[in-house]
Amino acid sequence: MNDAELYQKSNTLQKRDAFECLEEYAQKIKWKKDASIIDIGCGDGSVTTGVLKNFLPRCKKVVGCDISEKMVQFANRKYSSHNVSFTVIDIKGDLPDQMRGEFHHAFSFYTLHWIKQQEIAFTNIYNLLDDGGDCLLIFLGHMPLFDVYRILARTNRWSYWLKDVDKFVSPYHDCQDPEKEIRRMMCKIGFVNVEVQYKPKSFVYDSLEAVKKAVKAVNPFKIPEELHEEFLEDYIGIVRDMQLIDKVNNNFENSISIRANYNLIVAYGKK
Repeated sequence: MNDAELYQKSNTLQKRDAFECLEEYAQKIKWKKDASIIDIGCGDGSVTTGVLKNFLPRCKKVVGCDISEKMVQFANRKYSSHNVSFTVIDIKGDLPDQMRGEFHHAFSFYTLHWIKQQEIAFTNIYNLLDDGGDCLLIFLGHMPLFDVYRILARTNRWSYWLKDVDKFVSPYHDCQDPEKEIRRMMCKIGFVNVEVQYKPKSFVYDSLEAVKKAVKAVNPFKIPEELHEEFLEDYIGIVRDMQLIDKVNNNFENSISIRANYNLIVAYGKK
C-alpha cells in the first residue's frame, strides 16, 4: 500500500464513496469559520484535495496524515499549497502534543478498517478535535476481499506471505451488529450526537484488469514484485469460485463489467 501512483489511479471506489458520504453529511456538519481540518489516512492526497476540499468552507489549514512516509512525500510533492500540507502520523500511536485539540473537523476515508486497536484510534481522533469539533469517518464493514485473503492464506502457495492475514481483515467484517458496537464505543470515549450507518454498497469495475489494479493498490501483504501477477490471478480465481462477483454484462468477448458488493460503515460524532 505504498505505491502512491498506483493508488491514485485505482481508488475510484474510495473517491466515489467519499463524495457520496460528504454530499449526505455536509449539511449536518457545523462548519467553523476559518476551520482547521485533518484527513486521517490521506494516502496519496487525491481524496483530500480532489474530493474533501470541494466541500470545505474557507479554511485556515488542511492537514492530511498517513502512516506511510512514501504516501505523505508523494502528497506533499503533488498537492501541498499555502494552507494544505501532509504529515506522517500513526492514528493508533502517540499523537504529537501540538496536534491535540487542534482541529475543528476530522475526516477519514477508507482507513480505519485496517486498524485492530479501534478504541485507541477513535480516542486519538477525539483528542485531535477542539471542543465542539466533529468527525466524519467512513470505513469497510463486511467486504468479500477479506474472505478471499483468508482463503489464499490457507493455500500452500500463499500461506507464508499471508500468515498475518487477520491483521488485515476489518474488525467489523464478522460483526453481527457493527452499528451498535461502534456507537457504544464512541459514546464511551465521549463523543456526542453520534450517528452510525451500515450501508450496503456496490461498485462496477469495467474489466478484470481494473479489479486486479484495485486489489494491488490496497494489498497490505509484502509479496515480492515478481509474484504479484500470479497472486492476482489466484485472487481472481477464488473470486470466481466463490461467485463473489456478478457479471453485469458480457457484450464483447474481451469486455466484461463486474459488480463487487460490500458494506460500508459511516460514523459521525461531535466532541
